[in-house]
Amino acid sequence: MFRPKLLLKVISILMIISGVLGVFGTVVSYVMLPQLSEVPGVDMSAITAAYTPLAMVLGILTSVTAAGAGIFGIAGKSVKWATIFAGIYTALIVIATIRSMVGGTFTFLAVMDYIIPALYWWGLYQSRE
Repeated sequence: MFRPKLLLKVISILMIISGVLGVFGTVVSYVMLPQLSEVPGVDMSAITAAYTPLAMVLGILTSVTAAGAGIFGIAGKSVKWATIFAGIYTALIVIATIRSMVGGTFTFLAVMDYIIPALYWWGLYQSRE
């Protein structure tokens, strides 16, 4: 048991919302991918290169772990599981950053992806008894 402080509660809610929206967006984009080929003027080579099976799996895993970390962070029942889900989420973000660097699509805005996990870790640290 631990008592979630306000920072951890707010960040956990944001992570739950972003996780649910991420799963929904990934599934919808996968379902809509075949319909895009029917739109005139759409270059499908760039779209199919971006939506590889690995990218889809990593997207769903990242979203599920974000929601899981948020749920365990706001519940305050198990610091162990909150730490595990936050660690997996942080590792997946690092993997996504490395993939974007290797693929040549890295931008400085990718640094913004680390703000939420950093605030989550800080909130989890503050909430430990």
